Amino acid sequence: MIYTVTLNPALDRFIVVEQLLREDTTRILSETAYAAGKGINVSRVIWELGGHSVALGLVGGYEGLQLEGLLINAGVMSDFTRISGETRTNIILREQTKGRQHVIGAVGPRVNATEIGLFYQNFNQIQNMEYLILSGSLPRGVTPNLYGQLILSGKKKDAFIVMDTDGKSLRESIEYQPTCIKPNIYELSRLAEKELKTESDIIGFCDKIHQKGIPYILVSRGRKGLLLSSVEQKIKAIAPPVEVDSTVGAGDSVVGGFVLAHSQGKDLTECVRLSCAAGTATAQTPGTELCHRMDVEEILSKVQISKL
Repeated sequence: MIYTVTLNPALDRFIVVEQLLREDTTRILSETAYAAGKGINVSRVIWELGGHSVALGLVGGYEGLQLEGLLINAGVMSDFTRISGETRTNIILREQTKGRQHVIGAVGPRVNATEIGLFYQNFNQIQNMEYLILSGSLPRGVTPNLYGQLILSGKKKDAFIVMDTDGKSLRESIEYQPTCIKPNIYELSRLAEKELKTESDIIGFCDKIHQKGIPYILVSRGRKGLLLSSVEQKIKAIAPPVEVDSTVGAGDSVVGGFVLAHSQGKDLTECVRLSCAAGTATAQTPGTELCHRMDVEEILSKVQISKL
């Protein structure tokens, strides 16, 4: 079974207005709520593409109940740990006439040590973990040490572990040797502490990470395509041009496509192909909406694969 972990999930409210009015009432044209957070997005993508996963994480309050309800109603299985704080709500505001999008991100609740301990206890009781995806930012009160502990626990379960985070969390987690990391080009450059301008720069730095015991590195680069680096091979995937509406969730879709294909026993080339198609299909959708299976299938055969 595939398990995703989202320690700082969110309820995303996508609001569409004609345009923002100064010193007057702006009327809402439409409003949609989404269960969000990077790991939750991965679970949603896996479900959309015909797979199954269980979303884990920390939720609390009325917003947390709504988030759980949205996932259950959509068919995504979850097993969250309840906390005393309220799950955060993000506002994504789209101005129709100007084509502008404003994102107002909430900080989220503070998590106490008892709640961390309860989550870890529940996590350790899982018996059938084949894949573990650790994604996103950490809530207040939680340090990157928890990611390290979860990696160690996942390795004891012989899980294929994917790490998708940034900054200190990514840097410290690498020391615990997850199976795969999924930075975008900017996150990888921050990890390298220099701008990685060329594919040679990227591959050279990835080889240094491989020496730390990380078998796979999946680097998303927007329109420039997706790179998978392993010790044995380097694969590049380029998607056909599409009209981009919102890139929110595209990186999570990359992870979902890759893990689902890998869990189905497909070779690395096909894993990267589905990964690229899923990320590209998500970029076509508005707000925090994710990819649609029909779009992914249409893009899939048009993805160009090359070996570097």
